[in-house]
Amino acid sequence: MQTIFKDEYTRRVSGEIFTYEASHDSGKNVQWRARIFLNGDLKGEPSGSIVDNTLTGNDLRQYVVSYIESIIERGLGIDE
Repeated sequence: MQTIFKDEYTRRVSGEIFTYEASHDSGKNVQWRARIFLNGDLKGEPSGSIVDNTLTGNDLRQYVVSYIESIIERGLGIDE
């Protein structure tokens, strides 16, 4: 089952407001992907996996959200 969601994140360092669309599947080996935007412009498309996952539901979603927001905060793979 795939979960799809949208959210926004305000970067602490600069105050820029990024929006993102993300999805993840569920199960033992989770694949996730995101599209990150600033002012409507695509700035990055990070993705990853969680191996030997034991999280479900909102706990899994929050894990993926935390990962995406840390990428935004640090500017990892984000076009400035």
